[in-house]
Amino acid sequence: MLGRGGHTHLTLGHLSLRDPEGRGFWLKVRGKALDEVRGADDFLLLGFDGRTLKGDGGRRHNEWAIHAEILRARPDVHVVAHSHPFHAAAFSATDASLAALTAEGNFLEGRVAYYRRMPGLIASPALGRELARALGPRAVVLMKNHGLTSCAPNVAGAALASLFAEQACRVQLMLAGSGLSFSAPPASDLVPGGAARLEPTPELIADWWAWLERDLARHEP
Repeated sequence: MLGRGGHTHLTLGHLSLRDPEGRGFWLKVRGKALDEVRGADDFLLLGFDGRTLKGDGGRRHNEWAIHAEILRARPDVHVVAHSHPFHAAAFSATDASLAALTAEGNFLEGRVAYYRRMPGLIASPALGRELARALGPRAVVLMKNHGLTSCAPNVAGAALASLFAEQACRVQLMLAGSGLSFSAPPASDLVPGGAARLEPTPELIADWWAWLERDLARHEP
């Protein structure tokens, strides 16, 4: 689904799932693109210290600490996704904040954080903790000159946050370059309960996720 939504960038990008037995987390293996992931063999089990508990440790992504430190800091989170979609990576290079210009931005209103420095890869626990602090309680963090990381209690929530963030960045970049004047709804209409607010309810996420499943089934044997 992320591959179809523009998140594939060579074999970069990775996903994780908190291990239900409490041993650590399952991380997508290095060397496969997001749109090549098919099953359990495409993941390995890591401890929160990065040790390989199951699978080939030589296929561990260098940025495993993104997942370890967000999962450590956020007991409510069970899925983390990191990717470099074109428009979100480009938008991350700006100093702008993401606006609720369409439904996707509205869905993410108040749920986007910003990691405003570019240390290269998040390849150490210290940098992972720094990113987790920048993310705080939110669903998405845009990473300066890099891309984005999203998280949620479940796969559907993390995937939708990633897909919507890329689309919202695409819309804002397009409008900014159009020469046309544009604006978001008033801030008072975007607060919870506001006239323009789109709440990510479990029912709405379930409906959207079901459509994504049907769409994927139409395009993959």
